[in-house]
Amino acid sequence: MIFHYICQGLQPLAQYFTVVTGSKCHRVMDPRYDSALIGILQNEGSLEKYLEVMFGFLMRRTDFFYEHKPGKNLGFPPGHALKMVLKAFDKYDTIFRRYQEEQTKQESSVQEAAAKEPTSSLENTERQTISLDSRPTSKADLNDKTSKSEVKTEKSSSGSYFKKDENGERIYEADPDCYNGARRDLYSWSQKILEIDIHVKIPERIKTARQLNVKINRKHILIAEKGSTEPILDLDLLKEIKTESAQWSFEVDEHLLTLSLDKVDEYWWEAAFVGEEKINVQEIDCSRPIHELDEEAQGKIAQLIFDQEQKRRGLPTTEEQRIQDILKDAWNKDGSPFKGQPFDPSSISVESSSQLPTKKP
Repeated sequence: MIFHYICQGLQPLAQYFTVVTGSKCHRVMDPRYDSALIGILQNEGSLEKYLEVMFGFLMRRTDFFYEHKPGKNLGFPPGHALKMVLKAFDKYDTIFRRYQEEQTKQESSVQEAAAKEPTSSLENTERQTISLDSRPTSKADLNDKTSKSEVKTEKSSSGSYFKKDENGERIYEADPDCYNGARRDLYSWSQKILEIDIHVKIPERIKTARQLNVKINRKHILIAEKGSTEPILDLDLLKEIKTESAQWSFEVDEHLLTLSLDKVDEYWWEAAFVGEEKINVQEIDCSRPIHELDEEAQGKIAQLIFDQEQKRRGLPTTEEQRIQDILKDAWNKDGSPFKGQPFDPSSISVESSSQLPTKKP
């Protein structure tokens, strides 16, 4: 069955994340619910129907689609539910793209090595590269094989780890907890231009969210155990956040409290909290998802993509089609040298949109 084949094909991807994220792997590739989810996918027969099942469940059994009203502990602020969906998509899309980029670089390295040493044995090739099917599971083996593959792993000033290939190009690691941010003793944080997530370590004695007291102000975060005079975290944020859309969740198995915060200003933070060691924002990934851009920018990008696809297929671009529409409208008008002739844009020479069309000799 096609879904069984897909799941088998993704095994190397799971192994990749086991190596890259270590003990954090289950937060990225959690296999506990795979059997149930695969069963739904097989029964529905398509990803589109599978997604309908997921969102149908959220509508029927949760407050996901409810808009929060003052005085009621139900629902989310306007637009926050959609933001959560896009955030989850962006997270795993980013991780997967990084995985693909690293795989492409590794495959290119293998091909280059094979071209330079056509007589080298398969055994030698395996010693020079890290295969997904033979990735080491211990830290010592990982360090040993990484050194043989001549891929250097460094810690940037941002506290996030990245690799450099033999050409000196960066390959960012796939740990979303400190992507564009840093990992500290008590917490880690990641950011995008409009958002910041902070993951705070919670003592193991705390088993439910009801045991926690969380206060989120525009420039201050307080996390404490109820009944305790000693806070778990009590710090000033580096910049202001929007309290009306702030959310927090507690993962019992991970002993982590996650704060999801929207920034007041579009600004790359150098730290999550005042007094924290600052990162170098020149070293982070400053790319932005298209849906975060304004409508005008999204429209321009969509037009560029459309025009590129039209050129690839040998069809007119947006500007070329606009000119053709003008020509077609004026073709048979009085004074036109083409009046009475069949419309044929190929007989017209147009060098730019600012020049009048002329008849080809």
